[in-house]
Amino acid sequence: MHDADVRPPLVRLIQETYPEARVLPEMGLEYGLVRVDLAALSSARFHGYEVKANADTLRRLPVQAHCYSAVLDRCTLVAGAHHLARGQTLVPKWWGLVLARGGADGVTLEDVRPAADNPSPNPGATLHLLWRVELLALLEKTGEARGLRSTGKARLVARLLEVLPGDVLRSRVRAAVCARGDWRADANV
Repeated sequence: MHDADVRPPLVRLIQETYPEARVLPEMGLEYGLVRVDLAALSSARFHGYEVKANADTLRRLPVQAHCYSAVLDRCTLVAGAHHLARGQTLVPKWWGLVLARGGADGVTLEDVRPAADNPSPNPGATLHLLWRVELLALLEKTGEARGLRSTGKARLVARLLEVLPGDVLRSRVRAAVCARGDWRADANV
């Protein structure tokens, strides 16, 4: 069983679970350091799914788990039987677990542990999802853009962290990302 075998039933599961969400494949985090296999993006939450089919390895999972946990509201590891036991030791306990089983009729997905809300997301890491123009727009809305209109992205992020509480920032990031009309949402899933 390969990643490509798991994705179609996983997309269906995500669409049933989050009918209002955009499903985005290969969403980059930490400036492309890692890619979320599938992400459900809605104004209520960002839920990332990492697929580790039996043909995969778990070598990158610790780094992926760290990066996902900084940004996403919920995360789920979708693993084949070969990786589930070891995989669950490499992700935080609030991550959901789904067992992917291959059979004559294709891949079936079995909920092992539901995902819980991320207890300690990092607002700064979440802000990295935004484009510079979106960061500046957030500062404009709060009246804090003065002297920053020509500055770099890092300074905009730093200023937003100074002027808005983390939960407000994360909510506004979700709203901005969901408002994008030109993302690859629902394409190639």
